[in-house]
Amino acid sequence: MALYRLARRFGYYRSRLPIGTPLRGPFFSESVAEASGSSTLRYFSHHDLSVSSPPDWFVNPFNGVRCPDSDRHWSEISDFTPGLGDIKAVWEASRFDWVPRMAWAHRGGDESALAVLEMWLRDWVARNPANLGVNWKCGQEASFRCLNLVAAALTIDSLARPPMPGLLRLLETHLHRIAATVRYAMAQDNNHGVSEAAALFVSGHYLVLYGDESQQEHGKQWAQQGRCWLENRVERLILSDGSFSQHSVTYHRLVLDLLSFVELFRSRLKTREFSPSWYKRAGLAATWLHRMIDTRTGDAPNLGANDGSYLFNLAGSPYRDFRPSVQLGASVFLERSAWPGSVRHPLLDLFDHDLLGLPPLGDPASALMEEGGYACLRTGSGFAMLRLPVYRFRPSHADALHLDLWHQGVNWVRDAGSYSYNADAAILEYFPGTASHSTACFDGRDQMPKLGRFLFGAWLSADEVEWDDKELFVRSGYNDYRGARHRREVRSSPDGWSVVDYLSGFENEAVILWHMSPSDWRLADRVLACEEMKVMVESDSGVTLSLIELPESRYYFKRQVVPVLKVRCATPGVVRTSFLFANRS
Repeated sequence: MALYRLARRFGYYRSRLPIGTPLRGPFFSESVAEASGSSTLRYFSHHDLSVSSPPDWFVNPFNGVRCPDSDRHWSEISDFTPGLGDIKAVWEASRFDWVPRMAWAHRGGDESALAVLEMWLRDWVARNPANLGVNWKCGQEASFRCLNLVAAALTIDSLARPPMPGLLRLLETHLHRIAATVRYAMAQDNNHGVSEAAALFVSGHYLVLYGDESQQEHGKQWAQQGRCWLENRVERLILSDGSFSQHSVTYHRLVLDLLSFVELFRSRLKTREFSPSWYKRAGLAATWLHRMIDTRTGDAPNLGANDGSYLFNLAGSPYRDFRPSVQLGASVFLERSAWPGSVRHPLLDLFDHDLLGLPPLGDPASALMEEGGYACLRTGSGFAMLRLPVYRFRPSHADALHLDLWHQGVNWVRDAGSYSYNADAAILEYFPGTASHSTACFDGRDQMPKLGRFLFGAWLSADEVEWDDKELFVRSGYNDYRGARHRREVRSSPDGWSVVDYLSGFENEAVILWHMSPSDWRLADRVLACEEMKVMVESDSGVTLSLIELPESRYYFKRQVVPVLKVRCATPGVVRTSFLFANRS
């Protein structure tokens, strides 16, 4: 990371990756639609916004502000431009999620889709010469473009005929950009390294298959580099219990989808397999995601960072339905079908990957994933997920001992999410902080001190973990950097769940916050109740209860307020909370 920053400061990347001239098409089609008044583009897998056709590739559509740095080399552009807002809102249209979706529509019989795709792509290339402007700034964003371009090519031609030279030149230009900063991506120990390794591997092999002599030579080097980094990243970032380094369900899905696409592509080309350990860890990652979802709805805890990423969602499935990705990963890496005959992922059809004859995966069971820091307790009607105070990789949220409760498809006790990575100071403090999670806060501070936008210090560690999957019980605890102690026990009861919190070591107060599902809640005599559920609080020390509202974000760039039960403790003691459901069956 230090070398990357020094290289940017002294102009190394401007010299190594000079600004290019616009490439010429065609890329997918000789036919080109004419520019029209408007179109609809989906942002962050949720917001359907009206944009011009083709879009303005440099505008933040949420505030109408246009990026002022479209005429500068990417290495000279700041991560956070004043007034622009979240740079991801500008990048989103240039991720090219629309490229394989339009190709998929063409495959389904939409005769105009391919001409519109070609028109948008030619406009993007004309306005984004290599290394010029904000859309070349991030290697991962360039990687997403590569993967989406190859996915579209497979959707249109399925390797049946050579692609157009313009597409090969576009991929080659992007791979030069990715390779130049790939070590910076790896240094972050997150999804960036997996994305960029996947792009190098897939697009490199694509150039070997179809490119000219120079492209083939470079393609071999990039494909080999991608293979090595894929092996490295999976071994390092996917733990032995299937957890991924980023403590995020949505980023876990992103990585699983990337690995599934890589393996399906490798299998189609019949190139050398990855190592046995690679396949084992990828299978564990699929199992982890299966354990974390609500099988009724496909939703999952709103855990950790969440930026709306959903690669290869060609059919436009709901963002918070994780079942297609579980089905994809389970079939590719476990040779199992999670939902025979009822759930499919478009990549299964794109690569003719047959589910017939695969044995069922079965329902997810209770599981302790201690290495990553998760415990899931499963009943017939739902599950509880406890976030253990375990941080092997840098935490982006202070969420130790957060509890998620699910019952009959409803996320009754929940996590507030992320909202945006670049917003005003209050939002940036709240969403990653302890107050946005269903856990305890001491003396109004976060569990760990904030060191930067994406980093906490004084990482917590569990001083105990007790687990019983037969009794459906888990207990864990920690001491924070200022001596406060929190221990939490979660146990299944005949009518719901029982939670016991032991709180000590604080100076003025400890506050337990329970972020609840929106409903017609009423608070009286230490009982919070609605028609379907009631929450009862007991304590051996003086506590006060209040029903407040706090923000929640289940989709990037979208927030609402939800009811939150606030339990304030002025003295150390034990707080017992019962979550009782009207119908447990």
